[in-house]
Amino acid sequence: MKINNRLNMMPEKSFYSLDEIAERLNKENKELYNFGIGDPTLKIREEVVGGLLEGMKTEKFNNYPPYDGIAELKKEIIKYYKNLYDVNLDTDQVIITIGSKDAIVDLIPAVCNFNDSIIITEPSYPIYKSVCSLWGVNYNKIPITSSNDYLPNLNIDEKILNESKILLINYPNNPTGAAANDKFYQDITKLADKYNLILVNDGAYNEIIFNDKPISLLQFDNNKKSIEIGSFSKIFNMTGFRIGYVVGNKEVIKAMLKIKRNLDSGQFIPIQYAAISALRLGEEYRLQVCSEYYNRKEKLISILKSKNINFFNSKGGIYLWCNVPKGYIIDEFCYEIAEKYGIIVSPGYNFGTTSYGYFRIALTGSTETIEKAFSKLKIYSWKKLEIFLNLYV
Repeated sequence: MKINNRLNMMPEKSFYSLDEIAERLNKENKELYNFGIGDPTLKIREEVVGGLLEGMKTEKFNNYPPYDGIAELKKEIIKYYKNLYDVNLDTDQVIITIGSKDAIVDLIPAVCNFNDSIIITEPSYPIYKSVCSLWGVNYNKIPITSSNDYLPNLNIDEKILNESKILLINYPNNPTGAAANDKFYQDITKLADKYNLILVNDGAYNEIIFNDKPISLLQFDNNKKSIEIGSFSKIFNMTGFRIGYVVGNKEVIKAMLKIKRNLDSGQFIPIQYAAISALRLGEEYRLQVCSEYYNRKEKLISILKSKNINFFNSKGGIYLWCNVPKGYIIDEFCYEIAEKYGIIVSPGYNFGTTSYGYFRIALTGSTETIEKAFSKLKIYSWKKLEIFLNLYV
Protein backbone atom coordinates (compact mmCIF):
# COMPACT_ATOMS: atom_id res chain seq x y z
CA MET A 1 0.00 0.00 0.00
CA LYS A 2 1.35 3.43 -0.94
CA ILE A 3 0.88 6.28 1.54
CA ASN A 4 1.39 10.02 0.92
CA ASN A 5 5.17 10.40 1.09
CA ARG A 6 4.85 13.92 2.52
CA LEU A 7 3.71 12.30 5.78
CA ASN A 8 7.32 11.19 6.24
CA MET A 9 8.24 14.83 6.73
CA MET A 10 5.73 15.32 9.53
CA PRO A 11 7.13 14.99 13.08
CA GLU A 12 6.72 11.78 15.02
CA LYS A 13 6.47 11.37 18.78
CA SER A 14 9.67 11.51 20.82
CA PHE A 15 11.41 8.19 21.58
CA TYR A 16 9.30 7.72 24.68
CA SER A 17 5.74 8.91 24.97
CA LEU A 18 4.86 11.18 27.86
CA ASP A 19 1.24 10.33 27.16
CA GLU A 20 2.00 6.66 27.74
CA ILE A 21 3.75 7.45 31.03
CA ALA A 22 0.78 9.54 32.12
CA GLU A 23 -1.61 6.74 31.21
CA ARG A 24 0.43 4.20 33.18
CA LEU A 25 0.66 6.44 36.25
CA ASN A 26 -3.11 6.87 36.14
CA LYS A 27 -3.62 3.10 36.01
CA GLU A 28 -1.26 2.70 38.97
CA ASN A 29 -3.28 5.33 40.87
CA LYS A 30 -0.18 7.49 41.29
CA GLU A 31 -0.35 11.27 41.54
CA LEU A 32 -0.15 12.87 38.10
CA TYR A 33 0.39 16.54 37.27
CA ASN A 34 0.07 17.11 33.54
CA PHE A 35 1.67 20.42 32.58
CA GLY A 36 2.45 19.19 29.08
CA ILE A 37 -0.53 20.25 27.01
CA GLY A 38 -1.98 23.77 26.95
CA ASP A 39 -5.53 22.75 27.83
CA PRO A 40 -6.99 25.33 30.26
CA THR A 41 -8.54 24.06 33.48
CA LEU A 42 -10.39 27.26 34.36
CA LYS A 43 -14.14 26.83 34.71
CA ILE A 44 -16.08 27.84 31.62
CA ARG A 45 -18.48 30.70 32.23
CA GLU A 46 -22.18 29.92 32.48
CA GLU A 47 -22.94 32.58 29.86
CA VAL A 48 -20.99 30.55 27.28
CA VAL A 49 -22.89 27.37 28.10
CA GLY A 50 -26.10 29.42 27.98
CA GLY A 51 -25.19 30.68 24.51
CA LEU A 52 -24.66 27.09 23.37
CA LEU A 53 -28.08 26.07 24.69
CA GLU A 54 -29.79 29.10 23.16
CA GLY A 55 -28.16 28.22 19.86
CA MET A 56 -29.87 24.85 20.04
CA LYS A 57 -33.21 26.65 20.01
CA THR A 58 -32.55 28.63 16.85
CA GLU A 59 -34.30 27.71 13.65
CA LYS A 60 -32.40 25.16 11.53
CA PHE A 61 -29.60 24.93 14.10
CA ASN A 62 -28.96 21.36 12.93
CA ASN A 63 -28.47 22.31 9.28
CA TYR A 64 -25.22 23.06 7.50
CA PRO A 65 -23.86 26.42 8.69
CA PRO A 66 -22.51 29.07 6.31
CA TYR A 67 -18.97 28.12 5.29
CA ASP A 68 -17.59 31.46 6.46
CA GLY A 69 -19.57 31.49 9.71
CA ILE A 70 -22.89 32.92 10.82
CA ALA A 71 -23.36 36.66 10.30
CA GLU A 72 -24.09 37.23 14.01
CA LEU A 73 -20.69 35.89 15.08
CA LYS A 74 -18.82 37.79 12.40
CA LYS A 75 -20.48 41.03 13.53
CA GLU A 76 -19.57 40.26 17.16
CA ILE A 77 -15.92 39.76 16.21
CA ILE A 78 -15.97 43.10 14.41
CA LYS A 79 -17.28 44.76 17.61
CA TYR A 80 -14.70 42.88 19.68
CA TYR A 81 -11.79 44.11 17.56
CA LYS A 82 -13.09 47.67 17.70
CA ASN A 83 -13.52 47.64 21.48
CA LEU A 84 -10.30 45.80 22.36
CA TYR A 85 -7.88 47.03 19.69
CA ASP A 86 -9.62 50.02 18.04
CA VAL A 87 -9.36 48.16 14.71
CA ASN A 88 -12.14 48.56 12.12
CA LEU A 89 -13.15 45.48 10.13
CA ASP A 90 -15.72 44.72 7.44
CA THR A 91 -17.66 41.45 7.29
CA ASP A 92 -15.63 40.28 4.28
CA GLN A 93 -12.51 40.60 6.44
CA VAL A 94 -13.73 37.91 8.86
CA ILE A 95 -14.00 34.15 8.48
CA ILE A 96 -14.93 31.59 11.15
CA THR A 97 -12.78 28.47 11.45
CA ILE A 98 -12.94 25.17 13.31
CA GLY A 99 -10.31 26.32 15.78
CA SER A 100 -7.06 28.18 15.11
CA LYS A 101 -5.33 24.99 13.91
CA ASP A 102 -7.95 24.71 11.16
CA ALA A 103 -7.17 28.31 10.24
CA ILE A 104 -3.52 27.41 9.60
CA VAL A 105 -4.53 24.32 7.59
CA ASP A 106 -6.73 26.53 5.37
CA LEU A 107 -4.35 29.48 5.15
CA ILE A 108 -1.30 27.72 3.71
CA PRO A 109 -2.96 26.24 0.58
CA ALA A 110 -5.05 29.41 0.13
CA VAL A 111 -1.84 31.38 -0.44
CA CYS A 112 0.83 28.87 -1.48
CA ASN A 113 1.38 26.57 -4.44
CA PHE A 114 3.40 23.36 -4.16
CA ASN A 115 7.09 24.18 -3.55
CA ASP A 116 6.34 27.76 -2.52
CA SER A 117 8.07 28.97 0.65
CA ILE A 118 7.06 30.66 3.88
CA ILE A 119 9.06 32.01 6.83
CA ILE A 120 8.49 30.75 10.38
CA THR A 121 10.31 31.33 13.65
CA GLU A 122 12.01 28.60 15.68
CA PRO A 123 11.14 27.45 18.30
CA SER A 124 7.52 27.46 17.21
CA TYR A 125 4.18 25.69 17.37
CA PRO A 126 4.93 22.40 15.54
CA ILE A 127 1.73 22.50 13.48
CA TYR A 128 3.27 25.19 11.23
CA LYS A 129 5.85 22.72 9.91
CA SER A 130 3.35 19.85 9.76
CA VAL A 131 0.90 21.83 7.63
CA CYS A 132 3.68 22.95 5.29
CA SER A 133 4.79 19.34 4.86
CA LEU A 134 1.22 18.20 4.24
CA TRP A 135 0.65 20.79 1.51
CA GLY A 136 4.11 20.49 -0.09
CA VAL A 137 5.25 23.95 1.02
CA ASN A 138 8.81 24.78 2.10
CA TYR A 139 9.56 26.67 5.29
CA ASN A 140 12.55 28.83 6.10
CA LYS A 141 13.32 29.05 9.81
CA ILE A 142 14.53 32.20 11.54
CA PRO A 143 15.72 31.79 15.14
CA ILE A 144 14.25 33.52 18.17
CA THR A 145 16.40 33.62 21.31
CA SER A 146 16.28 34.91 24.87
CA SER A 147 18.94 37.52 24.04
CA ASN A 148 16.31 39.35 21.95
CA ASP A 149 13.34 38.49 24.22
CA TYR A 150 12.34 35.77 21.71
CA LEU A 151 11.54 38.28 18.99
CA PRO A 152 13.09 37.55 15.58
CA ASN A 153 15.99 39.59 14.28
CA LEU A 154 14.52 41.21 11.17
CA ASN A 155 17.84 41.27 9.32
CA ILE A 156 16.61 38.28 7.34
CA ASP A 157 18.53 37.01 4.33
CA GLU A 158 17.19 38.83 1.28
CA LYS A 159 17.07 35.61 -0.75
CA ILE A 160 14.68 34.13 1.84
CA LEU A 161 12.54 37.26 1.84
CA ASN A 162 12.31 37.32 -1.96
CA GLU A 163 11.38 33.65 -2.34
CA SER A 164 8.75 33.56 0.44
CA LYS A 165 5.02 34.30 0.30
CA ILE A 166 4.13 34.32 4.01
CA LEU A 167 5.90 35.58 7.11
CA LEU A 168 4.27 33.71 10.00
CA ILE A 169 4.74 34.87 13.59
CA ASN A 170 3.03 33.96 16.85
CA TYR A 171 2.72 36.53 19.67
CA PRO A 172 2.16 36.10 22.53
CA ASN A 173 4.40 33.19 21.73
CA ASN A 174 4.09 29.46 22.10
CA PRO A 175 6.28 28.02 23.60
CA THR A 176 8.23 30.91 25.13
CA GLY A 177 5.50 33.25 26.40
CA ALA A 178 7.23 36.22 24.73
CA ALA A 179 5.08 39.18 23.72
CA ALA A 180 5.50 41.58 20.81
CA ASN A 181 5.54 45.34 21.26
CA ASP A 182 4.51 48.33 19.17
CA LYS A 183 7.95 48.92 17.67
CA PHE A 184 8.33 45.29 16.63
CA TYR A 185 4.97 45.32 14.84
CA GLN A 186 5.82 48.63 13.15
CA ASP A 187 9.14 47.24 11.91
CA ILE A 188 7.84 43.87 10.75
CA THR A 189 4.86 45.35 8.87
CA LYS A 190 7.27 47.62 6.99
CA LEU A 191 9.45 44.62 6.15
CA ALA A 192 6.47 42.60 4.94
CA ASP A 193 5.25 45.49 2.82
CA LYS A 194 8.69 46.01 1.26
CA TYR A 195 8.98 42.38 0.16
CA ASN A 196 5.28 41.86 -0.66
CA LEU A 197 4.89 39.24 2.07
CA ILE A 198 1.58 38.29 3.66
CA LEU A 199 2.28 38.87 7.33
CA VAL A 200 0.36 36.49 9.59
CA ASN A 201 0.14 36.60 13.37
CA ASP A 202 -1.16 33.48 15.06
CA GLY A 203 -2.83 35.38 17.90
CA ALA A 204 -4.24 32.40 19.80
CA TYR A 205 -3.03 34.01 23.06
CA ASN A 206 -3.57 37.66 22.09
CA GLU A 207 -5.78 38.57 25.04
CA ILE A 208 -3.62 36.89 27.72
CA ILE A 209 -1.02 39.55 28.42
CA PHE A 210 0.58 40.46 31.74
CA ASN A 211 0.90 44.03 33.07
CA ASP A 212 0.14 45.57 29.69
CA LYS A 213 -2.66 46.04 27.20
CA PRO A 214 -3.31 43.50 24.43
CA ILE A 215 -2.27 44.59 20.95
CA SER A 216 -3.17 43.35 17.49
CA LEU A 217 -0.97 43.17 14.42
CA LEU A 218 -3.79 44.87 12.49
CA GLN A 219 -3.30 48.07 14.51
CA PHE A 220 -0.04 48.60 12.61
CA ASP A 221 -1.04 47.53 9.10
CA ASN A 222 -2.11 50.64 7.21
CA ASN A 223 -2.27 48.77 3.88
CA LYS A 224 -4.56 45.99 5.21
CA LYS A 225 -2.33 43.23 3.84
CA SER A 226 -1.93 41.33 7.10
CA ILE A 227 -3.83 38.45 8.64
CA GLU A 228 -4.47 37.63 12.30
CA ILE A 229 -5.72 34.31 13.63
CA GLY A 230 -7.88 34.32 16.74
CA SER A 231 -8.98 31.54 19.05
CA PHE A 232 -11.64 30.99 21.72
CA SER A 233 -9.68 28.09 23.20
CA LYS A 234 -7.36 29.77 25.68
CA ILE A 235 -8.91 33.03 26.82
CA PHE A 236 -12.43 31.56 27.02
CA ASN A 237 -11.43 27.99 28.05
CA MET A 238 -13.19 26.52 25.00
CA THR A 239 -10.55 24.14 23.61
CA GLY A 240 -13.05 21.34 22.99
CA PHE A 241 -15.50 23.63 21.21
CA ARG A 242 -13.08 23.99 18.27
CA ILE A 243 -13.95 27.53 17.26
CA GLY A 244 -11.64 30.24 15.94
CA TYR A 245 -11.49 32.97 13.32
CA VAL A 246 -9.25 34.81 10.88
CA VAL A 247 -9.40 38.56 10.26
CA GLY A 248 -7.62 40.90 7.89
CA ASN A 249 -6.77 40.89 4.19
CA LYS A 250 -9.94 40.43 2.10
CA GLU A 251 -8.20 38.62 -0.74
CA VAL A 252 -6.71 36.02 1.60
CA ILE A 253 -10.03 35.59 3.43
CA LYS A 254 -11.76 35.00 0.08
CA ALA A 255 -9.17 32.37 -0.88
CA MET A 256 -9.54 30.65 2.50
CA LEU A 257 -13.30 30.49 2.01
CA LYS A 258 -12.74 28.61 -1.25
CA ILE A 259 -10.55 26.10 0.60
CA LYS A 260 -13.16 25.68 3.34
CA ARG A 261 -15.91 25.02 0.80
CA ASN A 262 -13.89 22.05 -0.40
CA LEU A 263 -12.52 20.75 2.89
CA ASP A 264 -15.17 21.21 5.58
CA SER A 265 -18.78 22.21 6.18
CA GLY A 266 -18.30 24.90 8.83
CA GLN A 267 -18.73 24.77 12.60
CA PHE A 268 -21.93 23.64 14.37
CA ILE A 269 -24.21 26.69 14.67
CA PRO A 270 -24.85 26.43 18.46
CA ILE A 271 -21.07 26.49 19.07
CA GLN A 272 -20.95 29.76 17.13
CA TYR A 273 -23.63 31.16 19.44
CA ALA A 274 -21.54 30.07 22.43
CA ALA A 275 -18.66 32.04 20.90
CA ILE A 276 -20.89 35.13 20.65
CA SER A 277 -21.66 34.86 24.37
CA ALA A 278 -17.94 34.49 25.11
CA LEU A 279 -17.05 37.67 23.23
CA ARG A 280 -19.64 39.57 25.28
CA LEU A 281 -18.04 38.67 28.63
CA GLY A 282 -16.11 41.93 28.51
CA GLU A 283 -12.88 43.43 29.82
CA GLU A 284 -13.43 42.54 33.47
CA TYR A 285 -13.53 38.86 32.55
CA ARG A 286 -10.35 39.15 30.43
CA LEU A 287 -8.48 40.80 33.29
CA GLN A 288 -9.57 38.05 35.69
CA VAL A 289 -8.15 35.38 33.38
CA CYS A 290 -4.87 37.29 32.94
CA SER A 291 -4.58 37.75 36.70
CA GLU A 292 -5.07 34.02 37.30
CA TYR A 293 -2.36 33.03 34.82
CA TYR A 294 -0.03 35.71 36.16
CA ASN A 295 -0.44 34.41 39.73
CA ARG A 296 0.22 30.85 38.55
CA LYS A 297 3.34 31.99 36.72
CA GLU A 298 4.66 33.88 39.73
CA LYS A 299 4.09 30.90 42.02
CA LEU A 300 5.93 28.62 39.59
CA ILE A 301 8.79 31.10 39.19
CA SER A 302 9.33 31.30 42.94
CA ILE A 303 9.63 27.51 43.13
CA LEU A 304 11.90 27.18 40.09
CA LYS A 305 14.25 29.80 41.54
CA SER A 306 14.56 27.74 44.72
CA LYS A 307 15.45 24.71 42.58
CA ASN A 308 18.05 26.65 40.53
CA ILE A 309 16.09 26.12 37.31
CA ASN A 310 16.45 29.01 34.88
CA PHE A 311 13.53 30.27 32.79
CA PHE A 312 12.34 33.06 30.51
CA ASN A 313 9.98 35.35 32.40
CA SER A 314 6.98 35.21 30.07
CA LYS A 315 5.02 38.36 29.29
CA GLY A 316 1.85 36.63 28.13
CA GLY A 317 0.22 33.36 27.14
CA ILE A 318 -0.08 30.27 29.34
CA TYR A 319 3.45 28.81 29.30
CA LEU A 320 6.81 29.11 30.99
CA TRP A 321 9.91 28.27 28.91
CA CYS A 322 12.65 26.75 31.05
CA ASN A 323 16.26 25.61 30.77
CA VAL A 324 17.00 21.96 31.39
CA PRO A 325 19.02 21.83 34.65
CA LYS A 326 22.77 21.47 34.32
CA GLY A 327 23.89 17.86 34.23
CA TYR A 328 20.78 16.55 32.46
CA ILE A 329 19.88 15.91 28.84
CA ILE A 330 16.31 16.76 27.93
CA ASP A 331 14.83 13.27 27.70
CA GLU A 332 16.55 12.16 30.90
CA PHE A 333 15.12 15.14 32.77
CA CYS A 334 11.56 14.84 31.44
CA TYR A 335 11.55 11.08 32.08
CA GLU A 336 12.90 11.47 35.61
CA ILE A 337 10.39 14.06 36.78
CA ALA A 338 7.55 12.06 35.22
CA GLU A 339 8.55 8.80 36.90
CA LYS A 340 9.63 10.22 40.27
CA TYR A 341 7.17 13.06 40.75
CA GLY A 342 4.35 12.46 38.27
CA ILE A 343 5.10 15.77 36.52
CA ILE A 344 4.57 15.89 32.76
CA VAL A 345 6.18 18.75 30.78
CA SER A 346 6.87 19.25 27.06
CA PRO A 347 10.44 18.61 25.82
CA GLY A 348 11.79 21.65 24.02
CA TYR A 349 12.65 19.77 20.84
CA ASN A 350 8.92 19.38 20.17
CA PHE A 351 9.15 23.03 19.09
CA GLY A 352 12.29 22.82 16.97
CA THR A 353 15.81 21.42 16.74
CA THR A 354 17.30 24.50 18.45
CA SER A 355 15.49 23.73 21.71
CA TYR A 356 17.01 20.53 23.06
CA GLY A 357 18.17 22.41 26.17
CA TYR A 358 14.67 23.59 27.11
CA PHE A 359 11.29 22.38 28.32
CA ARG A 360 7.86 24.00 28.43
CA ILE A 361 5.51 24.11 31.40
CA ALA A 362 1.84 24.86 30.70
CA LEU A 363 0.23 26.97 33.43
CA THR A 364 -2.80 24.73 33.44
CA GLY A 365 -2.85 23.87 37.14
CA SER A 366 -4.00 26.12 39.99
CA THR A 367 -1.41 27.85 42.18
CA GLU A 368 -2.08 25.14 44.77
CA THR A 369 -1.48 22.36 42.24
CA ILE A 370 1.69 24.03 40.97
CA GLU A 371 3.05 24.30 44.50
CA LYS A 372 2.13 20.72 45.35
CA ALA A 373 3.76 19.36 42.20
CA PHE A 374 6.95 21.37 41.79
CA SER A 375 7.86 21.87 45.45
CA LYS A 376 8.62 18.11 45.54
CA LEU A 377 11.30 18.40 42.85
CA LYS A 378 14.83 17.54 43.90
CA ILE A 379 17.37 18.63 41.32
CA TYR A 380 20.98 17.55 41.89
CA SER A 381 23.07 20.64 42.62
CA TRP A 382 26.06 20.60 40.31
CA LYS A 383 27.25 23.87 41.85
CA LYS A 384 27.71 22.09 45.19
CA LEU A 385 29.61 19.30 43.44
CA GLU A 386 31.90 21.83 41.75
CA ILE A 387 32.62 23.51 45.10
CA PHE A 388 33.37 20.11 46.65
CA LEU A 389 35.74 19.15 43.83
CA ASN A 390 37.54 22.50 44.00
CA LEU A 391 38.17 21.94 47.71
CA TYR A 392 39.57 18.45 47.41
CA VAL A 393 41.19 18.24 43.97
